[in-house]
Amino acid sequence: MRISLVGIGMGSASTVTAQAREAIDAAEVLIGAERMLQAALELADEPMGKARVEAIAPSEIARAIEGLDGYESIAVVCSGDTGFYSLASTIRKTLEELNLAPQIELIPGITTVQHMAAKLGRPWHSAKLASAHGRSCNFLGTVLANGESFFLTGGSATPATMIAELVECGLGELQVAVGERLSYADERIVCGKASELLGEEFDSLAAIWIVRGELADEEVAPFIGFSGIPDELFTRGKAPMTKQEVRALVTSKLRPQRGEAIFDVGAGTGSVAIETAGLNPFARIFAIEKEPDACELIEINRKRFGTFNVQVVEGRAPEAFEGLPAPDAAFIGGSTGDFNAIIDRLLKLNPSVRIVATAVTMETVSQATDAFGKLTEQGKISNFSATQVGVTRTKQAGRYHLLSPESPIYIFEAQGAGERE
Repeated sequence: MRISLVGIGMGSASTVTAQAREAIDAAEVLIGAERMLQAALELADEPMGKARVEAIAPSEIARAIEGLDGYESIAVVCSGDTGFYSLASTIRKTLEELNLAPQIELIPGITTVQHMAAKLGRPWHSAKLASAHGRSCNFLGTVLANGESFFLTGGSATPATMIAELVECGLGELQVAVGERLSYADERIVCGKASELLGEEFDSLAAIWIVRGELADEEVAPFIGFSGIPDELFTRGKAPMTKQEVRALVTSKLRPQRGEAIFDVGAGTGSVAIETAGLNPFARIFAIEKEPDACELIEINRKRFGTFNVQVVEGRAPEAFEGLPAPDAAFIGGSTGDFNAIIDRLLKLNPSVRIVATAVTMETVSQATDAFGKLTEQGKISNFSATQVGVTRTKQAGRYHLLSPESPIYIFEAQGAGERE
């Protein structure tokens, strides 16, 4: 038995390759989803002579093939290309595991990205290709991490929701192209800034192409993605700021990972939130700050550094946590006397949360040590540790350079001992 896994393009007969047509004509049996079968039958020279089996899941297709004794040639028809977010790879693996076919041939098709790139007149080799069609997709992180991004859309992730997300986080100036019903007679490609396309409706059978360009100011761009951004690059006000050397240690202990939600509590100027966001654009950072003037500073700095995965949350912790996703990690840079309440709420939101906190005054050191100690005894905290950091900088006095020490800082680190639901 010979099985061909055939990519038939985007749906229109105009995008089906000659090789795919030959495989369909040669097949005695066609297997696939209803839309794919209909498209394949329209291509076949003798459609009435072919057996047809409607199946979508790889397991269904495997069971169908098991029951097809006596046939020598079977074509499983798939949309698009067999190597681009296609079921073909899973189908092949399933068939090979069941030893159902000594010969499996993959026949590529024209992909949506190829077609749309040609219509736009631009290459696609440098674009990040992703799919939000029936699968999890970190849309914003992908856009921030790549100069150009292409997405297949579907389900709850549509061009309209993606455009709305861009505008909401401050990326309304990005250039966007939306292609709907590509390859069909009523194909439409709309181009413009995200803010210009906000609110427009698009067909569910669509794709979106986003050009990011440079988001950060030229002066700060070389420092994004590295620990210890120089203090002078941040716009400063009266709000406190975690300094460069301490910030580098804090972000290394936070360990921002892909897709995580991270709180910066008492964010001040937002330096920790912004540095963390730059280290991992796929993480979502919530800069929580009760002072309106400080919130304005954070907004200025997030735009200056192009870290649009930072969301400014104005309010006093822990009440400001309401409505936010459960944090995977949290940094407490300022607690205004609510340290215990903040820790308790973090552990309730996520019993396994990673917590990093800094303290300058002896009162805060005592409070943090006491709080983490009690929680460790209660079995709610594990791996509690404290580190004292002393930073000394040089200060020029005439032709001499004097050593000028900063106030020592304690860095606390702890891990929630529970399990996240």
